Order: sequence, then structure tokens, then C-alpha cells
Amino acid sequence: MAKRTTKTKTTTRTRTYSIPTLCAFWGIVLSGVAMFIGFFVKLLEICGVTIIWANTLMGICSMISMVALLIAVAIPAYNFVKGKSRTWKIIFYASLVLYICGIIGIGFTL
Repeated sequence: MAKRTTKTKTTTRTRTYSIPTLCAFWGIVLSGVAMFIGFFVKLLEICGVTIIWANTLMGICSMISMVALLIAVAIPAYNFVKGKSRTWKIIFYASLVLYICGIIGIGFTL
């Protein structure tokens, strides 16, 4: 974890950034960008303008955001599962593999 200390006149605050919070932030930023690109592409299609590479750009942004959100969700989920029984761990890993296969499957459509 990276720590950042800021000093004010009266107090000192320490902010702690973890990998899941950073990935969640960038995942939501990239998802927002991907959704806006999708909105913009559809708006251009309604107006009669076709951009060939816009769908590829939208797909790449979506894939990057899905990977960042996967990291942001998988780490806390693993922390939840590591103290549980073997059944919970099998469910976690099976779900993780299915999600990764879904991301790869979306990548094939680009």
C-alpha cells in the first residue's frame, strides 16, 4: 500500500491507497470513457457518419476496464474466501476462470 501524508496547519492526515481501490477507480474511469465512446459512435451512426475503427476503440476500452474491475473485485473476494472451506475456494476460482474466459471471448470479437 502506498501512503501519502499531507500536512495542514493543525493536523496530519495519512491517506492509504490499495490496489483494489486504485483498480476500482481506473476501472470506473475507463468504463465511463468506453460508455461515452459507445454513446458518441451511436450518435454519429444516427447522423449517418460511420467510423470503422471506433468500435475497435470502444472494445479495447471496455476490455481494459473489465480487467481493472476484475482486479478490484478479485482481491477482496479472495480475502473473503481464504478463511472459508474448500468449497468456497472452488466456487471462487471457477467463477474467476469463467470471467477471464468471458473477457478473452470478448477480445476475439474485436
